[in-house]
Order: sequence, then structure tokens, then C-alpha cells
Amino acid sequence: MDRRQFLKSGGFLTVSAATLGLSGCFGSGGGGDSPRSYTFPQGVASGDPQPDSLVLWTRLGDASADTAVTLELSTSAGFASVLHSVTVTAQAQWDYTVRHKVTALQPGTVYYYRFRAGSSVSQVGRSKTAPAAGTPLSQLKFAFVSCQDWSVNHWAAFDELLQQDLDFVVHLGDYIYETVGAAFQTGKVESRHSQITLPNGTKRSDGASYATTLADYRTLYKTYRSDSRLQALHAAFPVIAVWDDHEFSDDAWQDRQTYSTGDDASKATSRRRDANQAWFEYMPADVSFDAANPSFQNIRIYRAFSFGNLATLVMTDQRLFRADHVIPEVGAGSEVGSRYFVPKSTLAAVESQKMTAAGGSLDPVSILGSTQRQWWKDRMSAANTTWKLWGNEVSLLRMQVNGTQAVAGMMVQSLIAANAGLAALQSQLTTALVSDLTTAAAAVPSASKATQAPAPAYTQTKAVLALAGVSGTVFDAGIKPQLDAALPPAQFFDTFLLNADQWDGYNAERKALLQHLKDNAIGNVVALTGDIHAFFAGSVMDDFDAASPVPVMVDLVTAGISSNSFYSYFESVVDGNAAFAKTKPLIYTEQGGVRTNTFNSTLTTFNPWLKVANTDAQGYAIVTLTPAKLSCSFHTLKPLAAGAAPALPATRSITRLEVAAGSPTVTVLA
Repeated sequence: MDRRQFLKSGGFLTVSAATLGLSGCFGSGGGGDSPRSYTFPQGVASGDPQPDSLVLWTRLGDASADTAVTLELSTSAGFASVLHSVTVTAQAQWDYTVRHKVTALQPGTVYYYRFRAGSSVSQVGRSKTAPAAGTPLSQLKFAFVSCQDWSVNHWAAFDELLQQDLDFVVHLGDYIYETVGAAFQTGKVESRHSQITLPNGTKRSDGASYATTLADYRTLYKTYRSDSRLQALHAAFPVIAVWDDHEFSDDAWQDRQTYSTGDDASKATSRRRDANQAWFEYMPADVSFDAANPSFQNIRIYRAFSFGNLATLVMTDQRLFRADHVIPEVGAGSEVGSRYFVPKSTLAAVESQKMTAAGGSLDPVSILGSTQRQWWKDRMSAANTTWKLWGNEVSLLRMQVNGTQAVAGMMVQSLIAANAGLAALQSQLTTALVSDLTTAAAAVPSASKATQAPAPAYTQTKAVLALAGVSGTVFDAGIKPQLDAALPPAQFFDTFLLNADQWDGYNAERKALLQHLKDNAIGNVVALTGDIHAFFAGSVMDDFDAASPVPVMVDLVTAGISSNSFYSYFESVVDGNAAFAKTKPLIYTEQGGVRTNTFNSTLTTFNPWLKVANTDAQGYAIVTLTPAKLSCSFHTLKPLAAGAAPALPATRSITRLEVAAGSPTVTVLA
């Protein structure tokens, strides 16, 4: 093809080849320079760095009709010479956004770009192409981030990230939050972020509104990108982004929303398509989008990148193709028992039933869907780089709690607090109580387990206490009432998965992916994960339920940039739900009005593969990659103070960890 010709790909992504001195025109409308001025209210952005291409983005403000916009590219920040100039059109039908892919670039090279419209010039953006495939690299440095709710906490993280020398930024989703005015978004945000009003929106019963139309979703992106700090981040580094759920709807699957029980029985195809289009318009991503396709699956965002001989990065889409939650909300009666706090054995049984009914297929219990799952396997098998990184939206790490052991542990701690002499019998008491509670909970009728506490005979417990000289009379009069008062409903005496919206809820597919890595001896695989508003790090096992699980890969999970923490959700549950009230010590203890987080230790107690668990944090992660190791630092941010973000440095603490090449384990550094 003639290098002076222009190409047009899916949607409105335009493409041109960078040839010195080339100047051309692409698109309709505009017809040359205009003396009027324009603004670029959302700044500029770049994304999806390949060895020979970049996607460059801006949005034209104050336009009332299709308008010509000229993109200029240079290797000089001052534009001493213009390497490439091309005129495109900011079109009304795409909300006056411009997405242009420049090809024929040099690998591993820093480029500067800007846009002109009429008499106006945008700010200058900086970007960098990926190194050529196979090029020996000594180091790669990048950040990975997620969950930046405009309406919660602060965005000082972006100012800090600007101080880093990064090759790129990975964004794992929840770039916007579709809901505004929710209780958790009220009164807890920096004053520079005003309340968002949606032009349409749908009111929920709790008074919050959620984005419903294309105008709503566009309003969210325009508002989020009006923040100068986020603009500066996009202008400084290329961003490789995928979505999670909030770019469409909380805990979404395909074109289904899940705000209430039974909500996802009805399709929300138009809403899903509008969410797809707005993301496509505002993200500098080299992805295909077909507006003429009437399906909600009219976009493909999963894609892969390589960086010399050092790293392959595979970005997946874990919402558009996923099956319904294995236990639907209708079957459980609410999100508790379906998406959250799900009995592990029940989920495993239902998952097995669904697979059997489908002839062994994973499709009814899949996050990725069959086509993307095979693509993931193929990309992992074909990767010839030292490291294989997976941009993975929801955590692969098992997060479970054995309710019987947890309650027994709380009860024993209470006994020891009242009688320090029992400390020597702690292990025996715990074992005895687990036995007594298991027997008693099994005796409660299924229909009553949610409300009725078990009535243990404490046979084993009495026998252990007798070793310390505690008589049956003393037990019945003083100790039994104390133990009985601590008993939650019988439903808690089971092993639970805390979050079945992540990979714990799709265990069969997780095992299949891990088996593929094992069978093909694919090592040095590290997932980069967001979603859960907490820092976690640990090994992903071939089978978390095996007697001796084997580590296969590593999952590194970053906290949200600003979103409320994982801990705060569970804190609100034990504070606000009477059925969970007696489990408070598993989440926090309180003395003198000061609460101490016990949730971290609860999780590490029942999930030994978790080497880092910081459930009450906002922050971001920085990765430095070399042939010998992956070094990661989790940056926990200081809190909002009097409506203002903290002055720099905004980081309160840093957790540093390493993954050595050849070992799917995490080492936490002192």
C-alpha cells in the first residue's frame, strides 16, 4: 500500500504512517484552519505502545460541528522539527474525541505530540514506543493502578506517579464509577471534586443514580478527565487499559446489571452498548469497535503487548464474556451467599452441576469465555520472553474463612482474657470447641440456620477445662453463658469464600488455566490485579483445595487509587447487619474508641499463600522488571484531611516485595 494513503479501522480510529514531511487530511468536515479558538478540556493522552505504533488521543471543546484537528509528532519536546503531521476530524458523533494511531515509528523511542485546531494548540504529550521484539532489555519499569472513584477520597497518587520514570502505566479498570450520590460517596472526598450530576441517569431506591445513557457515560469520562492530575498522567506516559465492572455496572456480567436481587434477569443491552462506546471514545486504546453491530459484544478489548525479550503483557476482559455468578442472586436470595460470603462446598457443588449439564464445558462457569480463554492459552504458550504478565481485573488468590475455626478462636481468646491461666491450653481448647460447634451447628435445621444459633453441649470443651481444674458446676454457671452469648447463627459454621465475583467464584476455569501453565512448563507468570480495594500478594496454587497445593504463578493486587477499602465494606457489614454482629472480632477490635484492623490477620490465618494482606488502604503499585527478578512496591497513601489531599509525598508507607525468576513465590522485604 502507498505509504501516503491513510487507513480507517473499526469505529472512528484513524491511522497514518509517520513519514518525514508527510502532511495529509483524513475524515470529513472542518475543511482547513479556522480563525476561531478551541479548548482541549480533557487534555491529551497516548496508549497501547507497540514497537512501531502509538494511539494518540484528545477531545476538542467548544466545537459545534465536525472540526479539523491537526496532530503533530516530534522527537523533540520543543517541536524543533515535526516528524509527522496529519489532519483528522473531531466528529460530533464521537463526542468530538480524536483517536489516531501513528504507525511506522521507531521502537523504544520517546515521542512528543500535540494537536492544533483553529488558532489553538493543545498541551504537549509525551509517549514511548515499546522495544522491538527480542531486543535484550536490562530493565522495564511501570505502574499498575485501578479503582479511581471521583467521589471518594483523593487523587494525590497521580501527582506521585508523575515523579516516577515509567515506561508505561497499566490501568486495570474502574476508571470511572457509574454510580453517583451513593451513601459511600457522600462527604468523604476532596473538595476539588464536586458532585457529579448525570444528564439522564436512573434513580435507585437508596437515592443514588447510575449512568444509563451514552450521555451519562460521556459525562463521567469528561468529568474524570477534567482533573489536571489525571490529565498530566496521561500526558506523561502511555496507558494500557482494560475495564472492570464500574465502566458499565457494579459486579456486571455480559449485559446484565446486579443492583438488586433478580435485576440481572433482564438484559440491559442498550446501556451496555453505550458504556462500550464511551469507553472506546475516551480511552487511547488500539481496539476494535463496531457501532453497527447490534450486539452488546460489539467491542474487543483483550489484547497483548511485548517488550523486547523481557516481558509479554496479556490484557484480558473479565466482564463482557463472563457467565452469570455460579450461584445467582435469585437462588441465594441476596448478594450474600451468591457474590459474597459464599459457602465453599455449595459453590463447588453448583459449579460441578452446571459443568455436567453442559457436557463438561467450562462456558457456564467461565470469566473469560471460550474464545478468550483459548486466546489466553495461545498467548501464554507463544510468549518467548522471560516474564509473562497478565493484566487481570479480579484476584486469583483464594480468600476464604473457616467460620467454625474462626468463631472457636474468638471464644478461646475471650476465655483466656478472663483467665490467663488457660493460655497453656489454647490449642486444645480450640480443637475441642471446633468439635463441639461442628456437632451443634449440624443439628440446626437448614431452614433455621440463618437465624438460630447452635446449642453446643460443650462435651469436649468441658473435658479440656477439667484439666485446668474447672468443674462442671463452675463451667455451667460462669463459662457456658459467656460462650453461648458469643455464638452467631448456625450458618456461620462453614468455610466461606469472601468474594465469588472474583476468581474464587470461577474455580474450575482458574484450575484449567493453571493446569495449562503446568502442562506446558510456562514459568515466570505474574498477574497484575486491581478491583478489590486492598493490597494482596501471594502464590496462585494449581488447586487451592488440594491436600498439598502447588504454586504455579504469582498474583500482585493493588489497592484502589481512591475507592473505599475492602476492610471498610466488611466493617459496615458487621456494624450494620445484626446477623454478622458477633463476627466483629474477625474484622476489628475496639478499645477506648479506637478500632484495630484484625481483618488482615483473619485472612492470612486461613489463607497461608497470602504473603501481603493490607485490606484498609488506597494506593498504587510500581514494578521494576529485570531478567533476574520482579521488584514491586505497594504505596499506601495518607488519608484525606479536612477535604484536601495530602501534600507530597502522599505515600504513608511502602511494602516492598520480590519475585525471583524461576520461582512462583513472593518474598516480602524488610
